[in-house]
Amino acid sequence: MLPSPSPKELAEEARRALAAAPKLTPLEHFEFLVKEGIIDRQGRVLCNRLFGGGDDQTDKPDPATNGAADQPATPQTEQKPGS
Repeated sequence: MLPSPSPKELAEEARRALAAAPKLTPLEHFEFLVKEGIIDRQGRVLCNRLFGGGDDQTDKPDPATNGAADQPATPQTEQKPGS
């Protein structure tokens, strides 16, 4: 079994990979991520695609709630001065 690489070796490998990667503008990088199915056009990560789940369309949040979880409203208690 091979020993795990050291942090220095991992950093060197990452630097070599970044240097060898094509240079993309931010817009080109975004388009690449969308085309590869890694994110959708709203920038949400498509976890099902990445981790082998079901259909990506089934787990999208409701845009009206902007991804907020359903939580009951917390009642505000009124505090009287001096208490």
